[in-house]
Amino acid sequence: MSLKFAYLHDKRMPAHFLITILELAEHYQIKPQHLIRGSQLFLEDLAYPGAQVAPINVLIILKKLKRELAEQPQLAMELGQRIATGHGHVLFDLWRYAPDLHSALTAWARVQKGFETLIQFNVERHQGKLYIRLTESASLSTQQRMVFEIVLSACRLLLKEQLGAQTWIQIELPWSQPGQDFHYPVYLGEHVRFNAPRCAIVMSDEVMYQPFKEASTLRFAQAKRSASQVSHPPQLLQAHLRRLFRKNLGQAWSLDYTANYLGMSPATLKRRLKQDGTNFKLLVDEVRGQEALHLMDLNQWNNSQLASTMAFADVHSFRRAFKRWTGSVPSAFRCGS
Repeated sequence: MSLKFAYLHDKRMPAHFLITILELAEHYQIKPQHLIRGSQLFLEDLAYPGAQVAPINVLIILKKLKRELAEQPQLAMELGQRIATGHGHVLFDLWRYAPDLHSALTAWARVQKGFETLIQFNVERHQGKLYIRLTESASLSTQQRMVFEIVLSACRLLLKEQLGAQTWIQIELPWSQPGQDFHYPVYLGEHVRFNAPRCAIVMSDEVMYQPFKEASTLRFAQAKRSASQVSHPPQLLQAHLRRLFRKNLGQAWSLDYTANYLGMSPATLKRRLKQDGTNFKLLVDEVRGQEALHLMDLNQWNNSQLASTMAFADVHSFRRAFKRWTGSVPSAFRCGS
């Protein structure tokens, strides 16, 4: 039986996020009408309870805002803090009133498929550390860095408020340190690792069950109930595929096999991914490349272990794919780590 999926042009992202973007624009003397012009959005439509917007519109408006305020390098992280401190959406109530981080992450995972946020959280505990890794729900293209900075800034602020200002938090960023990076310590703290193999929040795993300062049993139960009562649309096709590929690294995913798994024809799958601005090969490569870098750094695995885990025929095939993903061979990456 064929599954139903949503796409970037479907309205399935909380309007709360877009409203906060428009409020920040007003702070910088940019009229909201200017940003939404041509998007088929109307300000009065955003005021309805439970209003949702198309993710593609949010990405377009973010791009416009960044272009208008190119001289503000802290823009994305400032937006993240505004989103985190704002009220009005169940997703943030889940973080605010959860008993602890474990409960917050578990609750978020249960509703994440219904509310599109452009980002997936991948949680892993390893050698005494907790990794909350950020990966895309959709191909973000040139907006990836901005979206990552928004989410990292919001999450770090929420975690500091709930766990205490002295809690050790390291932010890992998969891009080079900019020449003027004065805004990173302000919004992301002193422990920032550039050129990292992943985008992640790293903490001691001891914080998983540390009580949250704003924990409220009744309000948390209310937030979970509100989330479960929302009429969830079908999940984003790209998000579903990324979860599927990441969860089953040992499976060699071909277009035909994946289309059959989803209950659609290969031509339909190709067409629908094209509608979202990506293609099957690019999607598989993005996920496999991200996982290879993460596993190589986390576990210190050699090429043979990685090739075996990721269902490559041999080490040579893995090395060739790694060079396609990163532009360098695995040994060069290890030397630079």
